[in-house]
Amino acid sequence: MPDPFDPAEFDAPPPSDPGADYRTLLDAMRKAGAEGVAQQVAALAQKIEQDAHQRAEWTAQAGVGVNALHRAAGELQRVSAGVWWDRLKEWITAALIGLGLIFAAALAYRWAQEPKIERQLYGCTAKWDAKAQTCKGKWVPLYEQQP
Repeated sequence: MPDPFDPAEFDAPPPSDPGADYRTLLDAMRKAGAEGVAQQVAALAQKIEQDAHQRAEWTAQAGVGVNALHRAAGELQRVSAGVWWDRLKEWITAALIGLGLIFAAALAYRWAQEPKIERQLYGCTAKWDAKAQTCKGKWVPLYEQQP
């Protein structure tokens, strides 16, 4: 059983003879004389004109479709570039946050190595930098000497 919705059924069959339109015109010229010929020529001209208008309309529709495809491709390219730029900004932001955390950890480590509040109870084992108020060596606890 053939498919009830076969699209091949709706295709126009190819003309069996390409000169069939002109044969009808020649037959009309033989039978009807000048008046019949004029009617046939007018009908044929109208059909040719309608076909030309239809082809022009199809061409215009195809042009509109091509323009829409070009617009969509351009928009896709712009969106793709925007996504790439957003990803780059995210990576740079993450790198800056990481560097900030490393810097904060280094400062905290440095601060932990130099107890400034209890300066009287600790002594520097190496040279003391008075300008920067930092010890070049290690901090050691100071003990009171017993007499």
